[in-house]
Amino acid sequence: MKVLVTIGSMSEKKFTRLFNIIDELCSEGVLDGNQIIAQVGFDHYESSYYKCFDMVADEDFKKMIDECDLVVTHAGTGTVTACLKKRKKVIIFPRMAVYDEHYDDHQMELSELFAKKGYVLQATSKEELKFHIRHIGEFTPVPFVSNNERMNKIIIDFIERQEGKKADKRFCRKE
Repeated sequence: MKVLVTIGSMSEKKFTRLFNIIDELCSEGVLDGNQIIAQVGFDHYESSYYKCFDMVADEDFKKMIDECDLVVTHAGTGTVTACLKKRKKVIIFPRMAVYDEHYDDHQMELSELFAKKGYVLQATSKEELKFHIRHIGEFTPVPFVSNNERMNKIIIDFIERQEGKKADKRFCRKE
């Protein structure tokens, strides 16, 4: 099973906890390091089990998503939705404030929402991640439905209404 691990581009906070866990799962034989590639961002993490890279062009990153069977990722909505649109199995391992991996726990909230809808699996510990990896074959994600068109229509309609109100006021001015 080809696995892509990614943590996004946050430079202010480290997320080495995830990479340490992936290393441990490789040493335990749960994962095959030869089948893992990890985008380590500004953590500049180095593993003796799998290939690591800091950042790549968006086109190259999308190709990596295409080539993997499983993505283990932080709860960055751009990464998660890109994977879901490609119908990839995703385990979200959110950055958490308690470990100083982020400023707040919005990633936990996002991952809970995605998991509740059945799009992804969520893990917040080594044990949960290990369980989900071992049982990933039993997981069939719910097909992702983007609300982009609906949201765009709401925004466009709102802007048009506001522009209409301004136009009405211009024509109704008393001089």
